[in-house]
Amino acid sequence: QMGATLENVSHSVNIKERLDFSCALFDAEGSLIANAPHVPVHLGSMSESIQSILRKRKGTMNPGDVFVMNNPYDGGTHIPDVTVITPVFSEEEHKTPTGAEPLFFVASRGHHQEIGGITPGSVPPFSTSIDEEGVLIDNFHLVDRGRFLEKEVIQLLTEGKYPTRNVEMNLSDLRAQIAANEQGIQEIHKMVKQFTLPVVEKYMQYVQDNAEEMVRKVIDALDAGTFEYKMDDGCK
Repeated sequence: QMGATLENVSHSVNIKERLDFSCALFDAEGSLIANAPHVPVHLGSMSESIQSILRKRKGTMNPGDVFVMNNPYDGGTHIPDVTVITPVFSEEEHKTPTGAEPLFFVASRGHHQEIGGITPGSVPPFSTSIDEEGVLIDNFHLVDRGRFLEKEVIQLLTEGKYPTRNVEMNLSDLRAQIAANEQGIQEIHKMVKQFTLPVVEKYMQYVQDNAEEMVRKVIDALDAGTFEYKMDDGCK
């Protein structure tokens, strides 16, 4: 449902047509619970992005908050892959905030076709610094208790040394990612209402435990060995 929402309401070719995006659900510690079969390179590191937000924002997040980042040093991939992260609180907390911590997190990562840098399209291979690849976003407050911080986002994307060349497209895709996350929250609330929170949390733990067991079985079956691959320039 999150992926379908993102595909349907996004504007850019990269997300709407190339489907260069991923959506996933995480537990209260930022560990992956489940993901759609989207882009593996996105999904392998998204939990690090959630955990970086947790470290920097713990105790300050509220229902209706959304955060955004693309920092490769905190779980991001390359600069154009922008991750939108939404903490999930109980339905009761959304109605009457008490300062409770999030129960889960939902996140969507999408490849923005333009994010600044020294060339259109961003991330040129001849960059000598990360600033030349595009606008670096880290732990940025995108939505504050339901209010989209459009002015602040525009400043972030347009006032740097190498600003984005299409901020309206960025804003459109960010809104689409927010909507995808909101769809995820609604589905979680439906599930909790039907099965109760303890049951949902227990089965989410079963999913994680099963995934760990399956990976261990695969690793145990691997033989010891080495592998070498020759690159175009002769490097190995």
